[in-house]
Amino acid sequence: MILALFDADGTLYKGQFGRGLMKYSSDHNRQIFAWRYYAGILPAYLLYKIKLGSRENMQYALLAHLSGMLQGLDQEEADAALTWLLHDYLLPTQRADVIKRLRDHQAKGHKVVIVSGMLMRCAEMFREYLGVNGAIGTEPDFKNGKYTGRTIPPAVSGTAKADKIHELVKSNDWDVDWASSYAYGDSFTDRHMMDLVGNPVAVYPDVKLHALAKEKNWEVLGTPKE
Repeated sequence: MILALFDADGTLYKGQFGRGLMKYSSDHNRQIFAWRYYAGILPAYLLYKIKLGSRENMQYALLAHLSGMLQGLDQEEADAALTWLLHDYLLPTQRADVIKRLRDHQAKGHKVVIVSGMLMRCAEMFREYLGVNGAIGTEPDFKNGKYTGRTIPPAVSGTAKADKIHELVKSNDWDVDWASSYAYGDSFTDRHMMDLVGNPVAVYPDVKLHALAKEKNWEVLGTPKE
């Protein structure tokens, strides 16, 4: 069987999950959780900006702190937030050309999987919306009917994406033809996922991924980011 792996933020749509969750928190009297998220990611961001920290470390921090913005919510409250985030904030920015690629893979009978750092519950909502075969996301801790604000490691970024894909394939007992499979990503941090397959596609790539794609003769879809 052939897999088609799709990153979400920046790939299937232009929006950013973390920014959307911050907006929801700020608009629903949960500003303290948005501020705390910003404070949590600031050290990694500043180190990255002054070139003392890697993009991978910054990306991991962005994802590892997401769960904090659900702290104290029950499942119904969290679902309301994530439904708004997906349908009203992210999907209006979807990339029509990339969604077409996804639909083409479905038409060919390929198994399509969303591989994202977004929180897992939202990744599952996205999977259901698209009607695809699987979803991988960052898992928030949920105990005694409430989200604790903690993340169950690892946040799904970098090498963790590749690890989680292998786990999903093994758990479903899929016999994957990796050389004939596809992976779509926009960020240099997606390269570990893209290295798994014979047909990696750099989608509206950042500068480093675009350079890597040219070096390895990967397909580039969309205009590279500046």
